[in-house]
Amino acid sequence: MMDWALLSMCFLAVVIPGGQSASWQKGNLQGQMFSVMSGGEVRFRSDAPSNVTGLTVCMRVLIEKLYYRVQLTFGNSTDGVSYTGPFSTVPLHYLRVEGDTVSFEKFSMTLSFEQQWPWRNRCFTWESSSGMAQLWFDSTMSIRKGVGRGQVFFGQAELTISGFEGQVSDVYVWGSALSVKHLYCYLALGHSFPPGSVLDWRSVQYSTSGYALLEPTYVRPFLQKPTRRGKHERERGLRRD
Repeated sequence: MMDWALLSMCFLAVVIPGGQSASWQKGNLQGQMFSVMSGGEVRFRSDAPSNVTGLTVCMRVLIEKLYYRVQLTFGNSTDGVSYTGPFSTVPLHYLRVEGDTVSFEKFSMTLSFEQQWPWRNRCFTWESSSGMAQLWFDSTMSIRKGVGRGQVFFGQAELTISGFEGQVSDVYVWGSALSVKHLYCYLALGHSFPPGSVLDWRSVQYSTSGYALLEPTYVRPFLQKPTRRGKHERERGLRRD
């Protein structure tokens, strides 16, 4: 069960009623998250056409069910690149690149970087030249596997999150496979990573359908730092003991 201790949040939301579709909007979504109920979808699209010979797709999620789908399409491809989470009976992650599919076993992933409280990280990378793809999920990483070698995508990019129920934030897409150093900055630090060259959470077009909310994200209260005077007093107290 998710630990909700020390959790502070303002309950101000933009509600898109079920059965209606919102027009495309653009904004800086820092400090925001989408809450998506069963049947809802969230879409993001790029401002300008992209020429992609590699990819990194990252987001942070809070979910109960592992199964959902993330699909990234381009002007020259309706299939594009997609990720599908594991079913309850089949513990495999699937990555599909223009009709070519590779699977990753959930239980074979090894420890990597810590996560940003209270989120679960979801990143995958793919390189066209080598075809090598890798998952970075929940403080773990997969082995590298080949898929879609030599495939190139261009045109306007659109990312759709469907079959999803929970919260999603910090969605970024880069037109190359990020280095391990920059992945660490996103996954563990939450800063000092390069701007998303295809989609950037800080300036992105977005649209929702079904039951989806745009609301402030979770904020962890700051722990009060000890003053210099208080620190010295504690040190003197320790010496007296």
